[in-house]
Amino acid sequence: MDSKIIAGVVVLIVVIALAAVLMMGGGQEEQTPAPQETKETQAAQQETQTQAQGQAGGKVQIRWATSKSTSSGYKAMVTLAKVVNDVLPDVEIVPIATAGAVAGMKGFAKGEYDAAYAADISLKEMYGKYGRFEGFEPQRMLLQTLWVYTIDIGIAVPKDKAGEYKCWRDFDGKKLFTLPKAWDVGTALRKGLDALGVKYEHVELDLDAVATALQKGDIVATGIYVTGGGRSLAGWEKQLEVQADLAVVNPCPDEIEEMRSKGVPIATVPVTAFSKDVGVKEFTGVRIYYGFHTGTNLDEDTVYRLLKTIYANIDKLAELDPAFSQVQKDFLGFQKEAIEVSKEIPLHPGYAKFLKENGVWSDEWKVGG
Repeated sequence: MDSKIIAGVVVLIVVIALAAVLMMGGGQEEQTPAPQETKETQAAQQETQTQAQGQAGGKVQIRWATSKSTSSGYKAMVTLAKVVNDVLPDVEIVPIATAGAVAGMKGFAKGEYDAAYAADISLKEMYGKYGRFEGFEPQRMLLQTLWVYTIDIGIAVPKDKAGEYKCWRDFDGKKLFTLPKAWDVGTALRKGLDALGVKYEHVELDLDAVATALQKGDIVATGIYVTGGGRSLAGWEKQLEVQADLAVVNPCPDEIEEMRSKGVPIATVPVTAFSKDVGVKEFTGVRIYYGFHTGTNLDEDTVYRLLKTIYANIDKLAELDPAFSQVQKDFLGFQKEAIEVSKEIPLHPGYAKFLKENGVWSDEWKVGG
């Protein structure tokens, strides 16, 4: 037989033999059965996937849930994201609009977002598992991270009815729109009225129906609020001013003291946010604090650097969005003031490091994680 043919046959036999060995398992890593996943394993995998997604492209991506796209919180986060993203090349904040602040908080708690916009009143509900968090089981918790501004909530009536109401107890037995049930501002106002023992009937309304309800007498008063220490009104309130002449009814001095004694924060701010005369020289209402918060899913160093960047650029932030003007006046003092209202809520380790470095700390404050 030709030697070339013989050589070809030998090579073919060798190839066939090698293929058979490989098919029988040679050269393969040993396969072991996959372990059965527990809830803890699944949670760890989800957290790992979240971190991997957040670090895509070498950047720490922070999906920051806020409220609706028309809200002050969303607008403020868009501004903050622009400034931080320009300064920190390894961080990318992505503002995400949700149905509301509490919806964003619950999304964070389920691992859908990396951080959330939240008020002191809703953080307390989250930790206490009551109110809007009753029956809700979070997979992780928000920690105090950054406080940005206040909202003060009061009551207004039609101007031609102002003489009938001098104090908040005058609304006993009346129909009121105490702001939407799911909103922090509504929860805060009702907490104040409840502290005074006022028995009222809440009428739930669409925001664009408030003026008509006041004019028809379906309600005698509406909740109303000012943001940033009295600096601005919400969009729906500006429209309400156009549609109706309003008079603000402040709580009487004894009511203020009683609410404070029962743990309801009260503040008095200018009325400069209103475009019309509202019958009072100052606005007094229930105060809540709003901020941007995260959990231990973001490490200490990342949060610390975020806070240092925000602090160093607070003038620019206030220039771009007046919502930051309140915290601009005394950044560190404002943090301390807000933390004291919610000191039962732990602080993020990065927040604690930032505050201690700047000489702001109390042994009564707790660090989470």
